[in-house]
Amino acid sequence: MSKKKKPHRLNENFLRRNKLLLQFLFVYIILSLLLFDPKLSTGGDNAVYIILAESIISGKGYKDIYLSEEPPHTQYPPGFPVLLTLPILLFGQSVIVLKFFIFLNGVGAVFFVFKIGEHLFKRRITIVMSFILSISIFIVYNHWILSEMPFLCFSLGALYFLMYAQEHGKFFYYFSFIFAMGSFFIRTAGISLILAIALFLLLKKQYKYFAIFLILFFSIFIPWQMRNAGIPGRVSYFDQLMAKNPYQLELGRASFFELLERAGDNFITYIFAVHPLSLFPLFKGTGPIPIVIIGAIFTPLIILCFVRRIRNLGIIELYFIITWIILLAWPRVWSSERFLLPILPLCIFYTYSSLFWLGKKFKLKHFIYVVTGLFVFLNLLYVIPQIEDALKNNCAYLRGDRYAGYKPDWRAYFGIIDLLKENVPEDKIILARKPEFVYLLSKCKSFIYPFTTDHDKVREAIKQSDYIIVDNLSQITQTERFLLPVLQEEPDNYILAGGATERGFYVLKVKNKGEF
Repeated sequence: MSKKKKPHRLNENFLRRNKLLLQFLFVYIILSLLLFDPKLSTGGDNAVYIILAESIISGKGYKDIYLSEEPPHTQYPPGFPVLLTLPILLFGQSVIVLKFFIFLNGVGAVFFVFKIGEHLFKRRITIVMSFILSISIFIVYNHWILSEMPFLCFSLGALYFLMYAQEHGKFFYYFSFIFAMGSFFIRTAGISLILAIALFLLLKKQYKYFAIFLILFFSIFIPWQMRNAGIPGRVSYFDQLMAKNPYQLELGRASFFELLERAGDNFITYIFAVHPLSLFPLFKGTGPIPIVIIGAIFTPLIILCFVRRIRNLGIIELYFIITWIILLAWPRVWSSERFLLPILPLCIFYTYSSLFWLGKKFKLKHFIYVVTGLFVFLNLLYVIPQIEDALKNNCAYLRGDRYAGYKPDWRAYFGIIDLLKENVPEDKIILARKPEFVYLLSKCKSFIYPFTTDHDKVREAIKQSDYIIVDNLSQITQTERFLLPVLQEEPDNYILAGGATERGFYVLKVKNKGEF
C-alpha cells in the first residue's frame, strides 16, 4: 500500500510547479499597488455600474434609479453590476473596496494570461510575461470600477478551460461555458466569444457539447432579450452599433458604404494608433511618426503568426477573428484601448510567436532577449513617473483631499456636486452633463439634456428640472453646444444659485422650482 503524501510535500510540489506563476503574480500585485488610484474615473460608466448594483440590492430590480422615473436599464447587461453587489453587501458602498474587487479580477486575468501563454510557449512564457507585465494598461484598468478587468478575466478563463478540456477531459467544457456566458453578461461584446466557442465545437465535431452550450446560453439570453424587448423606447447596442453617431440617434442609421468607410477608418485607427499606444504609452503626444512605425512593425508580426496558425484553426484564432470584425464595425467615437484590451494578450502572443520563429530561422541567438529588454525599458520610462504621481496623489488623498489627482475642471465639477449635496434636498431634479455622478455623490435625481440643436427639445428637458449644472469641462463640448444656447435665450428664467461663473462652473435654479 502506497503511503499518502504529506500536506507539506503537496505544498512543496505546488510551489515548485507554479513558481514562475507566483513570481509574476507577485510582481503584478506590487505594480498594481504602486499605481493604485483611489478616485473615480471621470467617464461615468463606473458610476452607472455602482448605481445599478445599488438598485439590485435595494430590491427595485435592474433600474436606472438615478433618473426620476427609475426606468428599467437596458444598455449594459447585468453581469458586472451583479458582481459588484457582493463586495457592496459585505463591506458597503466603498469606492476603495470596489476597486480592490476589480484588482482581484485583474489578478485572475493575469493568471489566465500566464496559463494560456504557458500552453503556447512552455518555459519561454517567462520572456512573454516580462513584456506583458510592463504594459501599464493591464495595471491601470485593474483599479477602475469598469467592466474591462472582469471581462478580461472571464473571457480568458473561458479560453483557458476550453483549451484545457482538449487535454484533460471534456468535463472542463462546462467551466469554459460558465466563464463564456459570464463574459457575455458582463459586456455585450462577449458575443464574439460565444460565437467563437460555438463555431469551435462545430469544427471539432463536438455536437453534444455544442448543443449543451447553446441550450445553456439561450436559457439566459432569451429571457434577458424578452425583458428588454418589452421596454418602450429601448435603445439596444445593435441600434447604437448601426447608428451614424450613437450619441445622436436622430441622424439615423449608417448606410452600407458608410459602414465600409467606418471599418476602414477603424482599421487604421487601431493598427496605427490604439494598438501601438496600448503597448507603449510612452509615445503619447510625440506625434504620429513613432506610433505609425510601431504599428507597421507589430502588425506584420501578428499577421505572420496568424497565417502560420491558420491551418490548425483553434479557439484563439476564431475568437481573434470575430472580435476584430466587431471592432471594425464599432462606431468610430468608441474606438479606444478599452475595446482592444480583451484581445491585447492574444496580439502579444501572436507577436512573440513570430519573434521566436524569426529568431530561430535566422539564428539570432540573443535576439528575443534584446527586443524584450528594449520593450520593457521603454515601458519602464513611462511607468516610473506614473508611480511617482500615484504615490503623491495617494498621500494627498490620505491627508483628506478627496479629489487629489483630478484636473482643475473636474475638481470644479465635483465641487459643484458637493454644493448640491449640502444645499439641495434629495427630492429635487438636476439637469447635468454627468447625471450619474450627481446621483452617486449627492443622491439627487438627475438626467442629461438631449444632444440636439432642436431648442424646443432642450427647453422641454429644462422644464422637467429644478436645477441646472453648467459646466466647462475640457474636451466635453456638449454643454456649450446644446445647452448654453437655450439658456442664453431666456436668461431671466434662471437664478444663479452658486458656483463660479467666470470659470464656467455654476448652478442655475429654474425659477419657481427649487429653493436653496
